[in-house]
Amino acid sequence: MKKLAGLICFTVCASIMLLPAMAQSGTSARENYAALNSSAERGVAPVDKELSKKHDDFESFAKWKIKQFNSNYRFSRSRMQVTKQADGSYRARYHEIDNSSLSFTVRRSQSKSTPFVGVLSYREQVYESIARTPELFQDAPFDVVEIIPNRHIFSYRKGKWN
Repeated sequence: MKKLAGLICFTVCASIMLLPAMAQSGTSARENYAALNSSAERGVAPVDKELSKKHDDFESFAKWKIKQFNSNYRFSRSRMQVTKQADGSYRARYHEIDNSSLSFTVRRSQSKSTPFVGVLSYREQVYESIARTPELFQDAPFDVVEIIPNRHIFSYRKGKWN
């Protein structure tokens, strides 16, 4: 009984909030009613298409930014840090972003000049290997020795992500 009351409340509340917007959209009352009922039955809130588009734009921007981060790292794989150890061996370290850890979030902002804010989260992994000579690092296996969580906040201003 409580579920039914909740569904009725959801349907009525959704109808009250969405009908003025739907009236301006030019669709018929029957189409509006069908759309409200189908989304209410599924328990799905109305989709904000502009926010969804900004999320897709931000995801593309963030992936480009990650490529830029990886290529500009001071200690990337191509510019790894190699140090001689006290025992005569060499240690090599480099940093790389774990692409499987990428996370993107976009939300609306209260600001008129910055209508959207995007958050990019990822894990930066530090790899390390030990070898007898620096030349052996080209084929040596590397192990993850440190994971550094990162979060960057970007704003959407004047039609682009900054």
